[in-house]
Amino acid sequence: MYSNNKIKQDIIDRLLKLDEEVSLSFDEDNITYEMVIVGGGALVLVDKLTHATQDIDAIMYPKELQPFLDKYDINNRVLAFMGNFAPDFYDRRVPIDIPSQKIKFFAASLEDIVIAKLFSQRPKDKQDIMNPDIVNALDWEKLDEIINSEDFNDNILNDHQRTMFLYNYRDYKEEAMK
Repeated sequence: MYSNNKIKQDIIDRLLKLDEEVSLSFDEDNITYEMVIVGGGALVLVDKLTHATQDIDAIMYPKELQPFLDKYDINNRVLAFMGNFAPDFYDRRVPIDIPSQKIKFFAASLEDIVIAKLFSQRPKDKQDIMNPDIVNALDWEKLDEIINSEDFNDNILNDHQRTMFLYNYRDYKEEAMK
């Protein structure tokens, strides 16, 4: 099994290679691009996940970067789950401090990643967010504020989805506080 440092370095290397190729391809323009990473890859990049994941899930990036994503195994299928993120998640993004030139990389906030994983029914996602490093680093007041916001609740597709999410959140909070 990979160590967390090796996994993190692999993800950083792929992001920097992407940045290098984009820099060479768009050498003459002065535009800087942004990409927001979510999921397990983001948790590794912010040092909150210690088990092996090599996923890089990108949820926000300009269309100019699309042709490069597959080469570096960057998944954009997560775009189908945009409804699992609060509409203002972008405002809480966290910079990833790597020496890129053309692309500024960000991770979704820990609170926003937890929200997205609470929508999932996968045991792996629940296991990720039960990690003590995540539970202890969460701003629980901020998490409650996001979940109780009108924008977030208006973004949820239907009452059944809202009910399931709130059940998952209540269950998660109870388990995490034990």
